[in-house]
Amino acid sequence: MTTDTTETTRRRVLSGSLATGALGLAAPYLIRPAHAQGGEVNVWTYSGFVTDDFVQKFTADTGLRVNTRLVSDQGEQFNLMVAEQGQHSADIVCVAGHRFYQFVDGGLLSPIDLDKLTGWSQVETEFANAEWVSRRGQIWGVPLVVVSSGLIYNSDEMERPDSLGVMFDPAWAGRTTYQLQDFFPLVMNFLGFDGTARSYAHDPEIAQRAVNATRDFLIANKGQVRRYYDSATEVTQMMVQGDVAIAAGSSGPAAQLRLGGFPVGYVIPREGGLAYAYGFNVTANARNMDNAYTFLNALLASPENGAEVVRTTGFNSAIKGVEGLLSEDLRAVLSLPAEERARLTWVDVETAAFIFDLIDVAAEEIRAA
Repeated sequence: MTTDTTETTRRRVLSGSLATGALGLAAPYLIRPAHAQGGEVNVWTYSGFVTDDFVQKFTADTGLRVNTRLVSDQGEQFNLMVAEQGQHSADIVCVAGHRFYQFVDGGLLSPIDLDKLTGWSQVETEFANAEWVSRRGQIWGVPLVVVSSGLIYNSDEMERPDSLGVMFDPAWAGRTTYQLQDFFPLVMNFLGFDGTARSYAHDPEIAQRAVNATRDFLIANKGQVRRYYDSATEVTQMMVQGDVAIAAGSSGPAAQLRLGGFPVGYVIPREGGLAYAYGFNVTANARNMDNAYTFLNALLASPENGAEVVRTTGFNSAIKGVEGLLSEDLRAVLSLPAEERARLTWVDVETAAFIFDLIDVAAEEIRAA
């Protein structure tokens, strides 16, 4: 039990800490004299993936200026790149593993040149060899963080839930939140359909019926949700302010809330959750191609750089040696029981386009209903 004064103070502290993130110093890395050049590198990135400390150290060691542009939506990033008609303003972009196919097939990315990417061996083997990293026999990105999706709940208000059904329990009407497109495949699983769409790959009519049924169910339960959110920041704000008691979301905001002292739990429900990764990709015919590889090699050169990204985002790292640099509290926050890890399904590279095209349409119909 907390007093009103204590709760107000905690919310103020949490709001500040979650907005700024937990920053530390990046460890030194070696730069060969040939890399000490003038110029710049332009990076489109999600918040927290390129820290201020890393940028300052990188610029001091290489003479390269880092220009960053924050992105929050893969579809928007794709459309912006297409609109540039091959004259890309970015040298490096941040593409989700399950969206590689779209950017690769659209001719927007360059395959990774492993002769230039000397730090490739620092990527954890399971991610370096992952199916979604390669396409047409070539590697298209450098894995950076790994994300899972599940349920984030206020542990002071409810017991640890085991099922997605809690999101539709009338007892929590108006106290739930989710991002429609991310939540949709999980609800398909909850209703007995195949949220991965693998079993529908050769039968789009069955897939459409499954999507329609899920859409109708979510429309019927619109009264349960306080708000459809767009960014992880909205989740943390709604939880801290007491607007919601439970959210369908990723491991990142759950970890940040717990590290900030908020009474929150994170669980992969028995119906399952999704796993996916984000990484950096070199754009097709990048203007500053050599500088892009200098940037990527510097990022991979020290596990401390990966640890710093974990501290600022709450996501697991795909870089070797990071876990040993994390605090015991952070490792505990990021770990999942074996039973729950087994419930995760990696978003399938080849069927993602098929199912998410249908889900995008359904999501707009839900919002309009």
